Amino acid sequence: MDYEDARKHVARTRKELEDGCSVTLVSFGDSITAGYAVRRGFPSFWKEALKKKYPEASIDIVNSGTSGDTTLDGIAKLKWAVLSYHPDLVTINYGINDAFMGLPLEEFKANFKEIAGTVKAEGAEVVLLSSQPLETPYYDKLVLNYYQTVEAVAKELDVGFLDVYESWMERLKAGTPLSSFILPGLDHPNEAGYKIVAESLMKLF
Repeated sequence: MDYEDARKHVARTRKELEDGCSVTLVSFGDSITAGYAVRRGFPSFWKEALKKKYPEASIDIVNSGTSGDTTLDGIAKLKWAVLSYHPDLVTINYGINDAFMGLPLEEFKANFKEIAGTVKAEGAEVVLLSSQPLETPYYDKLVLNYYQTVEAVAKELDVGFLDVYESWMERLKAGTPLSSFILPGLDHPNEAGYKIVAESLMKLF
């Protein structure tokens, strides 16, 4: 995966970390962000890695993920769950619940643009995330359309995009089974799966 494009979209936050400043990051999204049924989700592993790399900086990561949320919920919660923290950088991750609920791609795209565009307009750097592969081929194919829409929104708004799906697929193609990274029967990452997300984010820093 080419991380260079996404790296340029976090340049200001990276500089603040390098300079030992106080930085506030918000991870916004659904259960994939919240960390459903695990002790630690990707924001926890990400913060740990950032603190190790930038020991002089004061780093606060707010996990504003909520299980079951769609982009409609994201719009409703945006002001208090994200903007109220005056973040330097926001990661945004929706798609699976929107797909399962049958939200049309056009509406999903409009909602995602509203969320990401509002955050960008408030002055924060933005990185949009896709999500992991799913076990059932039908649903995996379905959500891929939503992940691709997230990437399209990132290009239209000129914000960062991190292809979590591709990061996982690199492991699978190397021979590690999908079951190694997900909770049995739940189509959600286990902690090993979340570490992949955090490692991918760290490649931007």
